[in-house]
Amino acid sequence: MPARVRARASPRVSARAVAGGLASSPARAVEAALALARARVAAGAIAIVLALAAAVAPPVAHAQPAQAPAPNYRLEIDAPPELVEPLRRQTLAGRWQNEPGFDAAQIELFVERARDEARAIAQAAGYFSARIDASGHDGTDPVIRIAVDAGARATVARVRIAITGAAAGTDAERALRDAWPLPEGAFFRTGEWDLGKRQVLELLQSRGFLRARITASRAEVDAQATAASLAVEVDSGPRLKFGALSVRGLNRYPGDIVADLRPYREGDDYTFERLLAYQQLLRASGYFVGVSVLPDLAAVEADPALSAVPIQVELLERATHDVTLGVGYSTDQGPRGLAGFEHRNLLGRGWVASSGVLVEAVRRRAFATVTTPYDDRGHRWQGGARSERLDVSGELTERNTLFFGRGRRTDEIEYFASLQYQTERRAVDTAGDALTDRRAALSLGYSWNLRRLDSRVDPRDGYTVSAQLSGAVKGLGSDRSFARAYARLMRFWPMPRDSSLAGGVLVGLVEAGVVVATSRDDIPTENLFRAGGAQSIRGYAYQGLGVREGDAIVGGRVLALGSLEYQHPLSGNWWGAAFVDAGNAADRWADWHAVRGYGAGLRWRSPIGPVNLDVAYGDADRRWRAHFSVGYSF
Repeated sequence: MPARVRARASPRVSARAVAGGLASSPARAVEAALALARARVAAGAIAIVLALAAAVAPPVAHAQPAQAPAPNYRLEIDAPPELVEPLRRQTLAGRWQNEPGFDAAQIELFVERARDEARAIAQAAGYFSARIDASGHDGTDPVIRIAVDAGARATVARVRIAITGAAAGTDAERALRDAWPLPEGAFFRTGEWDLGKRQVLELLQSRGFLRARITASRAEVDAQATAASLAVEVDSGPRLKFGALSVRGLNRYPGDIVADLRPYREGDDYTFERLLAYQQLLRASGYFVGVSVLPDLAAVEADPALSAVPIQVELLERATHDVTLGVGYSTDQGPRGLAGFEHRNLLGRGWVASSGVLVEAVRRRAFATVTTPYDDRGHRWQGGARSERLDVSGELTERNTLFFGRGRRTDEIEYFASLQYQTERRAVDTAGDALTDRRAALSLGYSWNLRRLDSRVDPRDGYTVSAQLSGAVKGLGSDRSFARAYARLMRFWPMPRDSSLAGGVLVGLVEAGVVVATSRDDIPTENLFRAGGAQSIRGYAYQGLGVREGDAIVGGRVLALGSLEYQHPLSGNWWGAAFVDAGNAADRWADWHAVRGYGAGLRWRSPIGPVNLDVAYGDADRRWRAHFSVGYSF
């Protein structure tokens, strides 16, 4: 009869593992911070004592570097490469090779145990017909030898996964079959067999089957035929719903803020993905510095009849007032200073009032906005005013804007519809004089943004799409009728891992816009297009590409540009980049012609995003320019 090895699994795994990835409570975070502070104080005191001791101690002549003690014995292993390291780490002979308490009389015991230990290690890797030989001796040159003739490796000949309960025949069953790590034809490994059973439960529990359990599992291995037959039987139990919400730590802000941010409704099917999304929305809301969202699994286990999972939220609130002071620099706008104030609970309703003053080399801006919290459908209202003075490329613009609108946010998409009134006074350099005019527009606008990125701070994979539509009618608060459309697509491609470019990222950008109007005159310049600069076409001045008017470059009615950049890691957080940009802005498509900029740069991956330093050559200007910026413009 062929030899058979059978393994059985524990019939039940706790559902508590589902919540393992969620954040710890704010109280624990405070305790950890206090413990860290105490440890730093103690470490500082110890450092002072050691420094004093070193100062008064007599000098040590010709100090020699410490040498590692010689091993207790030689350990020689003859085995397939993947078994060598486990044999060193998991056998007595391997663990005691450098232990100070070793006695030569132990070698005989280590050799005897090595046979069983090596056999178990080989079987865990799928070598069930392995032959093991172990020998050793003490004396002047003690040695232990372990030899493993692994033989043929067992492969999975048959897999049977049986699902009963509410998950049978659903997407959850299909997903766990697809994720099973030991399909037919794969090498059998004990570790992956155990991992597969854990994954089955974790997948079901993450999709609401929190009472899922393995009722039976068998791994039968025919050592002579080197074939494994696997069987797992799972009772998914019922699919639970989202239950009541309990909140702790909410004192300053209205409770509706927390309840309305839920990406689900009470009674919806429970999923761990939605629970994580809820936690992320609370963190991104701006009201809290600490957030923990957990399912009450103790209640689920205590009451078998419970059909809905209670959700527990613990919060650590931010202060209601913030003052912001900041400085910065970029080659586009020059030195920058910002002073801002934010009130997060205006009128006791959780409205956020923000105001500030921004001063740059080319721009002065003052602004104030009021934003409501998101409601239970993901909508919010926003209104505000801003006044700005912009002096760039020979055009001086002083504009005032009032706006009011409503927006909505989902997991990946944000949109905003608004009514905006703009007034503008413009002065353009012309042969030493300044041409001035005034413009106004009452426009209705809509913006739409999609972000699918692996990181919003430092993306390496994914894409963003932005689109804008707006329009105005002459006589209805506007000096000229126009319709405006604009779109921007940015894509990040990680290089294949098995290629010579592994680790690199290719970044592509396409941008286009058009204003439909009989003329660009009388249209506020914020609705027109210019190009050039660190976030546009490099090798050219900031907003230095557009329509020539006198001695100035002003905005036109059409825009089209594209960029391709390759980034490659150099050392640590430093990356190199090479790029080509092309495009232009003009007043008509008939006048549009592309200019090119190309060059190279460095990227430093900082906690706030990549810090970019580029040197680019603009072929139309025939000159080199340096560009410095932080992050990406989405």
